[in-house]
Amino acid sequence: MNKYYVLKSLVDNEDYFAEKVNISEKGIYRESLSGVSLKSKNIKIELKKGKGKVKNNIENSLGIPIISELVSNSLLETCHNEIELYEVDVNMPTNSKYYFLNILDNIDAINFKDSLFVEIIPDTKVLSEVERLILDDFKIGSRQIFRLKHFNSEIIISQDLKNSLSKLQLSEFKFIPIEEFKYKAGTLNRY
Repeated sequence: MNKYYVLKSLVDNEDYFAEKVNISEKGIYRESLSGVSLKSKNIKIELKKGKGKVKNNIENSLGIPIISELVSNSLLETCHNEIELYEVDVNMPTNSKYYFLNILDNIDAINFKDSLFVEIIPDTKVLSEVERLILDDFKIGSRQIFRLKHFNSEIIISQDLKNSLSKLQLSEFKFIPIEEFKYKAGTLNRY
């Protein structure tokens, strides 16, 4: 059985949070959650307004994943065919380029038989609460980074990708083992 982690972003009070985001295409966040390619879109993203230290992961008012060139290079080495990167203009002093991370092809890899969950609407397999999340290795295959088809709010990574990102020694990421992950919609899930 392979080991998987939910990738969480840690933001301190002193860290830059992009309060205002200009984006050229409406609905990008929703489309990115569904795992579709955005290559046909004219994506231009500008992060404005805010103060604090710009780190390798920028939280923002739209909730889209924004990562530094350092992180994107690590992802490109490990899972280049599973992601798309779109350059982001950050209106803050920084020494790095930043990218919007789009994760491609959500997968139907939840083992519903062994997981403990609550559905938003019965028999939809769209989850509002997760007590225990069990994944199906066979359906994941060789994927290193992915979102789940019926639970796309979280980014899940493999042990190999976790190892690669851990080598960067960044304090802004936390890796929650899938067997320890809990979720309840509408509440702040702290780790």
